[in-house]
Amino acid sequence: MSHLFQTLKKQIKGFSADRYFQKQAKNQEVIAQKLIRSTLKVHPEHRLSAFQERMIDAYAKEKLGSIRFAPMLQAYSVYQGEFKEGWIPDNYFEQHVLPRTNGFHNTISDLRQLAKRILQADDMPDLGYYVRGCWMGVNNQLMTKAQAKEFFFSQTPQIIVKTNASMRGEGFYRLNADDFDHFEDWKLMDFVIQRPIQQHEWFGRFSRDSVATLRITTVKPWGKAAKKMAAFMRFGRDGVDRVTASSRLVVGVTPSGKLDRYSLDSDWNLSQEHPDSKIAWEGLQLPGFEQMVRRCEDLHDREATMEIIGWDVIWDQNNTMQLMEWNTGYPGIVHSEITTGPNFLETDWSELWNPNYKRVRKS
Repeated sequence: MSHLFQTLKKQIKGFSADRYFQKQAKNQEVIAQKLIRSTLKVHPEHRLSAFQERMIDAYAKEKLGSIRFAPMLQAYSVYQGEFKEGWIPDNYFEQHVLPRTNGFHNTISDLRQLAKRILQADDMPDLGYYVRGCWMGVNNQLMTKAQAKEFFFSQTPQIIVKTNASMRGEGFYRLNADDFDHFEDWKLMDFVIQRPIQQHEWFGRFSRDSVATLRITTVKPWGKAAKKMAAFMRFGRDGVDRVTASSRLVVGVTPSGKLDRYSLDSDWNLSQEHPDSKIAWEGLQLPGFEQMVRRCEDLHDREATMEIIGWDVIWDQNNTMQLMEWNTGYPGIVHSEITTGPNFLETDWSELWNPNYKRVRKS
């Protein structure tokens, strides 16, 4: 009876997962079509021929295991003007890569109170935490709310609150001392308190109302040092005090740390310049890029249980890196694959769909 129960349980779980990934494939197709339409407005010469579409369909089935992954491969190809082997579609990444790389403990980065402790990173702007109804400092010393207020605002006139598992500008609060008195902390899940980051002037000239974010994606193969494999920038808009899902402008970053030609907004429209500052993107060199890459690789080597990590960082006014957060649960790669990919040719990720494939540690 126990064996039958476990078999049925596995079948139900597999059926539910397949339905979920079917839905995700439909969502990916919608996104892919938006990107294709937006790109063709700028580059009509990038339209795929019927032969190219059939070739990409065949590649998706033979190399990635399903035609579900073809729409995003087509979108990548239209954006870059050619098809390239080795691209990782976003729905393939979710279905086959993340379960085999970061494993069951992949959501550890959602617990913001643990990041500084695990990584031993002095370049995080954390001032303290609110955990299970308790205020505490970065060294876990307990405080009353009054003591927390006194400490936080002795360090900075304004604080940033980010709730656990928040993303894309949600669960974000900017508080001064008066706001703190009326802050209904008990209504929120656990959160981190950070000092505001003063970004380098190079980034501030695009928009001064929010802090830009550089996403550096590092991969650590078995038994090897972590390596940066992709990067992209997120810029905000004037009048918005954070980079949100609806206001963000995503720009690819080349291996040498230069901005790509276009930004992509939340509707996947292409633009050659920031719509507010009118600064053109292409070829601009990010300050501190190499230093930030090396630092993220070093941090990844400290947390060697995760194969892929997305680091959200920025170069500050003191010419040092500030680590805003790390992402192990869903370190998205779609924007970097669109703009500068394929970025993960050195991995075995394109093989992970195959149930007969066994990962072997390589020396």
